[in-house]
Amino acid sequence: MEFYRCENPECGYVAEEEPDVCPRCGGAFFHTLDEEELTAGDWVSLGGQAVDDGRDTDALACYQRAAAMGDPLGTTNLGWCFESGVGVREDPRQAAILYAQAASREYLPALTNLGYCYACGIGVERDAVRALECFRKAAGRGHPRGQFLLAEALRRGEGTAADEGEAFRWYRSAAWLGYPPAQTELGRCLEFGVGTESDLRQAAMWYRAAAEQGHAPGQCCLGFCCESGRGVEQSWEEAVRWYRAAASQGYPRAQCNLAWCYENGRGVKQSAEQAAELYRRAAEQGYARGELSMGLCCEQGRGVPVDLEQAAVWYRAAAEHGDEDGACCLGYLYENGEGVEQSWEEAVRWYTQAAESGSARAQCNLAWCCEHGKGTEPDLKAALEWYRKAADQGDPRGLFCVARAYDYGFGVEQDSAEAVRWYIRSADAGFPPAQCDLGVCYERGEGVRQDYAAAAKLYRRAAEGGNAPGQCNLGYLYEIGRGVEQDWAEAARWYGAAALQGLARAQCNLAWCYEYGKGVEQSPRRAVYWYRKAAEQKDLRGMFSLGACYKRGEGVSQDWEQAVYWYTQAADGGYAAAQCNLGVCYERGEGVGKDCARAAELYRAAAEQGDPVGQCNLGYLYELGEGVSQSWETAVYWYRKAVEREHPRAQYHLAWCYEHGKGVRRDRQQAMELYESAARQDYQDAAERAAHLRQSRGLSGFWDGLLSGWRHT
Repeated sequence: MEFYRCENPECGYVAEEEPDVCPRCGGAFFHTLDEEELTAGDWVSLGGQAVDDGRDTDALACYQRAAAMGDPLGTTNLGWCFESGVGVREDPRQAAILYAQAASREYLPALTNLGYCYACGIGVERDAVRALECFRKAAGRGHPRGQFLLAEALRRGEGTAADEGEAFRWYRSAAWLGYPPAQTELGRCLEFGVGTESDLRQAAMWYRAAAEQGHAPGQCCLGFCCESGRGVEQSWEEAVRWYRAAASQGYPRAQCNLAWCYENGRGVKQSAEQAAELYRRAAEQGYARGELSMGLCCEQGRGVPVDLEQAAVWYRAAAEHGDEDGACCLGYLYENGEGVEQSWEEAVRWYTQAAESGSARAQCNLAWCCEHGKGTEPDLKAALEWYRKAADQGDPRGLFCVARAYDYGFGVEQDSAEAVRWYIRSADAGFPPAQCDLGVCYERGEGVRQDYAAAAKLYRRAAEGGNAPGQCNLGYLYEIGRGVEQDWAEAARWYGAAALQGLARAQCNLAWCYEYGKGVEQSPRRAVYWYRKAAEQKDLRGMFSLGACYKRGEGVSQDWEQAVYWYTQAADGGYAAAQCNLGVCYERGEGVGKDCARAAELYRAAAEQGDPVGQCNLGYLYELGEGVSQSWETAVYWYRKAVEREHPRAQYHLAWCYEHGKGVRRDRQQAMELYESAARQDYQDAAERAAHLRQSRGLSGFWDGLLSGWRHT
């Protein structure tokens, strides 16, 4: 077989086929060679050409010929073929033997490769000390890769005690010899002050040196410097240029950084589709950040169609590669049964993995599961412990939840002052729920001196941050004029903002404003709309108020059956006013069959909650003996309960009992005082009865008997 060598004595390029022009020097003349005339160097050169052309078997044969001639480079390259499976089945053990043979001839690249085998356990038992010996020997003789790997071992403390200062010096030596990986690592040392003082300008300079040699990690690091303005002038366009250069080489970190630029339109036209494609390329290399980002794209439909099952696949891959955010996101899918079968136990498993890796979000999610007994046994102390771990990282939600634990005594002794201290830290971190709850503390004077103005400021911060309870609370302060000037329009505005977010309390408050024309134009129809919104969330006040609208026919057509339905829903939830109104329906047979016994049950349920109307109505049934056994004493008992809350009808009825000695000793003075109290609240006939008693003082029993049967019911 004939070969061709370039006639240029300074070139010596060898090829199997005669080229038109020498690819090395541009010469046009070649002379032929027999196979026996080829040197070991020629065989190495031919092997390199075969590797470039993808002719792995030919490359292996060429390196074997060079190795057989005792050439250390050929032997080293043959070792590489066995290590990488080029033209032959992978055989790490044979690779290590070949590296050792070449190293024994003082060939430094082979010595470095042998050290790498010892460092990683490739074909030999892992031995960090022997690896270090190889690296140190090669480094001492000026081999740049040996110096770089020695620096790596020193920085990590592999085979010796960690020494960042000495590592920096070897990185610098290799960098000055032009070795790109060392230039990049030297840049990192200078950027972050590892083994030396931080110098961002020098860091950027070394990154650029590596980048201009095509080193992808160096290009990516230089891109980040341009993105953040560290050591160079900030430029998104330059950042994109270098990220693109590294991404084109398949470097996953750069692919993710470039994807972020496309996602956010920084230095390049925004394109969610292009971002997703770059994240995918990184993910397909098993890069955890790429896998996590692809999961987010699939979950949220960013650049790809929404696909929760595929999101779960990517999150799982990221989690299995140790990414705590991927584990947390996977746990959240299990919590909600999205893309996977719902499982609190699986959610807890993945939250635990992420929490133990330090994810504050996962720590809070796991704490919530412990707090509520989801996927694990309820354990308030364990919940508080996880919330504290998140709080210790300055996580606003963690700080807030620790505050809430102290506020309500969950897993710890209740301590309002301590709660305030934690609320302040979370509020200062900009967490709207904490700003709202801290405002509650100031409004009520819990753990801090009562201060409505401070409460209003905190509610406003929470409200402007989109917190619905904060918006509602601020509206209430405007309604009552505490901490702010009274303003119904502002009250209605903030109630409206919270109502649109679905807060039932705000929906009821806004409905009330529409019902009575406070801060808005009166509109019974809009009142019904918002009461219904709250009622559909099973809000007790909303259901009761909607029932009242149906009873009165305000904003809707009058409908007793609907009134009874909504009263029943609220009454079943324990809402006293609804129990009382539903009792009236049963007492009178409105929208339901008359049933005084059922009315008494409902009045009693309301009365036992302290509802004065329910107490008075129950007293009246005892007075009449309807639905219950007649008992003046029990009637008086319930009238007294309602009078304690200054209920005018109860005052009137109890006055009548005192006037006539029904269930209580006759006492006209007490009766007169109660009539007067009812009269001050404009209760019908109360003023007349009080006046009559004043005028009838000292009259004979004739008048007493004559008037004893007259009474307003």
